[in-house]
Amino acid sequence: MNQKDNMKEWFKEMGPENPSPDFTLNVMKRVMSDWSINPVKYQPIISKRAWWTLSIIALIITSVLFMIHSSLPTGSESEVLTKSYFGIDFIKLFAPINQIIVKLNNISPTVAIGLLAILALWFFDQLFDKTVKR
Repeated sequence: MNQKDNMKEWFKEMGPENPSPDFTLNVMKRVMSDWSINPVKYQPIISKRAWWTLSIIALIITSVLFMIHSSLPTGSESEVLTKSYFGIDFIKLFAPINQIIVKLNNISPTVAIGLLAILALWFFDQLFDKTVKR
């Protein structure tokens, strides 16, 4: 007799296993008692305070960039007009920011939506990674 035949004989001798009639009830009672001792509470990944802080920071940054962009002269005004306070030439200081804003205004909506979609996917990927690591 080989080993396979021995295994077949052994399984035939064992017979089927049947749980007790109240098995499901007993398991559910245990689960519920464990849950009532240590209930799982919902905790958001980003709290309300953090969302408010992020939105205020975004609003402030947007406002500052808009004020800087609107206060900078355009075209021929920049050659004639120089604003200097305490020896600091703000036109030269904010010229790179002005160039970035002008370039952002020239982006096509399709590219902008694509970039926003990529950023959103990256953001949700980071959130998913944080939840999995907990």
